[in-house]
Formats: sequence, structure tokens, C-alpha cells
Amino acid sequence: MGAFIKKDLLVFWRDRKEILMALLLPILIIVILNFAFSGLFKDEKAMQIDISVVQEDNVKKGKEQFAAAVEAKGLSPEEKSAVLAGADQLDPVKLIHDFLNSSDLKEFVTVKDFSEQEAAEQVKNGELDAIIKIPEGFTFESLSGVLLGETSQGSVTILAEEESAEVSTLQEVVHTFINTVNTQFALGSQGGQATAEPILPKGGKEVVEGDDGSDAYTISQYFTIAIGTLFALFMAQTVSLKTMTEKREQVFNRILLTNSHPLSFLIGKTVSAFILAILQFAITLTVVQLVLNVFPDKSFTFWAGLMVVLIAFALTVGGLSALFTALTLHLSDTNAASGISTLVIMGFGVLGGSFFPLEGLPDPIQKIGEWTPNGLTQTALIEWVQYSHFNDLLFPITFLLGVFIICFAISVSIFPKRGRS
Repeated sequence: MGAFIKKDLLVFWRDRKEILMALLLPILIIVILNFAFSGLFKDEKAMQIDISVVQEDNVKKGKEQFAAAVEAKGLSPEEKSAVLAGADQLDPVKLIHDFLNSSDLKEFVTVKDFSEQEAAEQVKNGELDAIIKIPEGFTFESLSGVLLGETSQGSVTILAEEESAEVSTLQEVVHTFINTVNTQFALGSQGGQATAEPILPKGGKEVVEGDDGSDAYTISQYFTIAIGTLFALFMAQTVSLKTMTEKREQVFNRILLTNSHPLSFLIGKTVSAFILAILQFAITLTVVQLVLNVFPDKSFTFWAGLMVVLIAFALTVGGLSALFTALTLHLSDTNAASGISTLVIMGFGVLGGSFFPLEGLPDPIQKIGEWTPNGLTQTALIEWVQYSHFNDLLFPITFLLGVFIICFAISVSIFPKRGRS
């Protein structure tokens, strides 16, 4: 068997053009795509919104109005006491001020203190993006709506000179916050400190973010894994296509006439594709990491988990190579075998997210793509980059090993035997 593995590796080694295409082209594509996209994002400036808050409402007066309205209601003493206690704990104006000055918004929202006239001039001159105006009666209207269930007429107004991305984002953030607060109080959370998660603008890199401070999966990491797995799949086809020449030159028939077991030929193709896929991953990751530092400050444990997944994927590549080899020997038309292998690999590439992220596909196709070898590898490594929980890798590794076993079993079942080649 060792002789067959050596034969296939030497055949590949002698084809210098194939070596350059298989080992260097993925590195070149990853570097070009990374610089192209990083240059695109570098031109974008982080969104910064400058605002001023103009408060016309008198909170004390509004609470007094609300207390008078409660007294006028036909409520029992216990109900009045409960409503007024809730009003004492609730300050809608303070909630808005606290939210706009919160740590979540400080990264992209700057609140400046101006009078209404000064703020209007600043907006007109372009030095402020917008004014947030808290109108008179806001406290009374908000308390009436929250605690008495009446239709509220009070609303925060956002004034701007012209429509812009900054103004649209601010409107979305403020309205989301107010709607969330209203919902929380409507559900009976009057005593709590209402907060809402702002929809913050992002730029600079494509990320898939995790919770609890987990790491982000960047566009550079996506390119590295997506292109690496795609070219590894093509390695399965490259190794199997060498069988065409061996079939044409009667190499396989001469092997059948020797004492060598025919399956040694198939195993040689499988192991060769596995070794070449591992070699390709090792070279690609090493060079890309040195040039681009796509996985910064990662531990040995992270790299070990990454390599375990890629080794399992390389086994799948070996299984596919065995399947393509058996098809090439089984079919009389070698072009048909080549077409089938190309169709399979391109299908995996599209569905598995090697050409573009799976998020760009419809949900049903995303589900299918996550079960392709490269799609599952991509999904597993997203989880691994973000959380580094080894349990997240157990199923993908098991599934990839299962794909290898199934492909190899099918290959053996259709592989030509002595006397019927």
C-alpha cells in the first residue's frame, strides 16, 4: 500500500503547475480578498452622532398634574396609593437622559448642552446632527399612559436640518428604547429600571458576534476557512483525475494482473488526497497567519481544536477522492466522471458558503448548506472561534468522519474487481 501512496504523491509532485495551483493559489486569493475588503472598510468612518437635548417639560409640575388626575379618578384609596407610589418612582425624563448618556451609546452618541436657540443654530451650521426635544407635558402624558392606561399624547421629537444616516439611526435607537420602556411598564415592571438594547451602528469588519464577551468571527477568518476548504475539495478531484491517465495507459489493468490487492490502488488515492489536503491547510494557514494575523492572540488549545476539525475535513476529502476515483474507473466515459466530480464540488462550494456567506442564502438553503462538509466545517469553526468549547466540535467531527466512511464504503462497492474491469 505504501508504494501506491508514494506513487500518487510523486505523480502530483511532478506536475509543478498543479502544485502551484493547489498550494499557492488559495493563499493568493485569501490575501487579495482580505486587502480588497479591508481597504473598502477602511474608507468608512465610524458613525458619530452629535446631539443636544432640549427639555421644555417641568417634571415637578407634571407629577402634580398627574396626582390631581389620580384624585379625580374613581379609584379606591388602596389603588390611588399604589398608583401614586408608582409615579414617585418613575421619572420618564430622567430615563431618557440616562439612556442617552449611557455607556452603550457613548461610543457613537455625544450629548452637548445647549439652549434651544443655540442648538438650532448648531444644527443649521452642521455642527450638531439633531435636537431631541422633550415637550411640555411629557411627564404627565407618560405617567397617564403607563399607570392609568390612558392614550398618551406625549412623545419625544427629533429635529434635524436634513435626513441622514445619523439621524435615521438616532430615530431608530430612541424609538426602540421608548417602545421597550412602555412595554416593560405595561407588563408591570414599574419598579424596575427600564433599559433597552440600542441598535448600534457597526463598521470596519464583518462579524458574527457571540454573547458574554465572546470573540468575533471576522471577514478575514471567513475568507481563510472558506477558500481553504474549497481548494481542499478540489484536491479530491485533482488526485482522482490522475486516474484518467493511469486508465488510458493501462496502469490499473497491469496492477490487476499483479499480486497487489485492487483496493490498495483505491486506498492509495484516499491517503494521498488526505495528506495533500493536510499539507495544503498547513501551508495556507501558516502563510496567511504570518502575513495577515487572521487569528490574533489564540492559544495552543484553539489551534489544536482548529487542526482536529481540519483533519476530519481532510479525511472527508480523502473519501471524496476515493469516490471520484471509483467513478472514473467504473464509468466508460471519463469526461462524465470529471463532470460529476466538478458538479459535486461546485455544489458544495455554493451551498456550503465557500463563495459567499451562508447568511446570504434563503433559510431552507442555509439549512441544507450547513450539512455539506465545508458548510459544517465553517459553522463549527465559527462556534470554535467565538467560544472555544470542545463539545461544540464533537458533532461536526463525528459527522465528517461519517461522510468519509460512507464515501469510502460506496467507493469499495463500485470499485472494479479482478475479472470484471
